[in-house]
Amino acid sequence: MDFKSTLMLHLDSMRSKDLDNFLSTVNLNNVVLIMPNGTIIRDKEDFIELHKNWFIDNDWNLNYKILNINEGLEIAYALVDIDYYDCDIEGNIIKMNYYLNLIFCRKEGKWLLTHDQNTIYK
Repeated sequence: MDFKSTLMLHLDSMRSKDLDNFLSTVNLNNVVLIMPNGTIIRDKEDFIELHKNWFIDNDWNLNYKILNINEGLEIAYALVDIDYYDCDIEGNIIKMNYYLNLIFCRKEGKWLLTHDQNTIYK
């Protein structure tokens, strides 16, 4: 699968909360996730558990717009603008906008996510 197809599978499976397809685009043995609060997740099991719990939560949804793609022979990245909607415990809507920086590396002919960084903006 080419990079743009992999990127679209990654983003669409995130939006549709499809854990299996999402994880198929990730190098689970070498992934770094930087959360909006600065927390870094590098452990495979922690990465999977976080996304498993996030995807089973029905309160959130998101839309995205790809701002930039740069593809080389072995590494590619995408900068994505995310509009994220969730609910707090009382049911109040929470809206958050953040940049999602995704870095993929080619491994055995397949593009896999190795770096995922989230930065909130106003």
